Amino acid sequence: MRFLCLHGASTNSEIFEIQTGGLRAELEKKGHRFKFVNGKMDAKVEEELEGIVDGPFHNHYPRSPDLPRSHLAEAFEHIYRILAEEGPFDAVMGFSQGAALAAAMLVHHDKTNPATAPLFRAAVLICGGAPYESSGIEQLAPQPDTYAITIPTAHIVGKKDPLYPESMKLYTLCEPSKAALYDHGSKHMVPFDMKSNEEMVRVIEDTVARAMRTPRAVMS
Repeated sequence: MRFLCLHGASTNSEIFEIQTGGLRAELEKKGHRFKFVNGKMDAKVEEELEGIVDGPFHNHYPRSPDLPRSHLAEAFEHIYRILAEEGPFDAVMGFSQGAALAAAMLVHHDKTNPATAPLFRAAVLICGGAPYESSGIEQLAPQPDTYAITIPTAHIVGKKDPLYPESMKLYTLCEPSKAALYDHGSKHMVPFDMKSNEEMVRVIEDTVARAMRTPRAVMS
């Protein structure tokens, strides 16, 4: 599969490439390919990365406590433009704010294009933030007996992550029979130890296999 990769807030595409280096090395052996893109907004670097990595740095939309508001629609347009110019992409992989943006776009696309195929066949959501509904004012809320995201998803979370509650909220928005979960037990990061890497590869490969078994035209 070809993955579109969306970085977290206050970082950039190169940092996300570094974060996922060990994970991608194993997935690339299986034939998967990855395209990393930058968010639309300029940003200050994440505090713990200051002086360690080079900029410029980006957000997809304003980070908490500010609401995305109209900036979310601008982020949608930015990614749609990339899809049109550099696609097609089979799947999306996002970290933190990038995962939240991916989820928000999946939901928005299904609502506004109900007769078409989903935006992606599968999604890998790492330490994901809670996604916003399209106005950028309120976060999407789980609804009884219905799921906002119905494509296969892989959720990689960490119990020590401050965003863990948001990551689990994102998980509850996804159809359970198609949602794989791996908790690495650590902080807001892509773990790089061998055990975690093996487990992340496993849940992603399971998700890809589930997506491949379902024709894209009828997936939603």
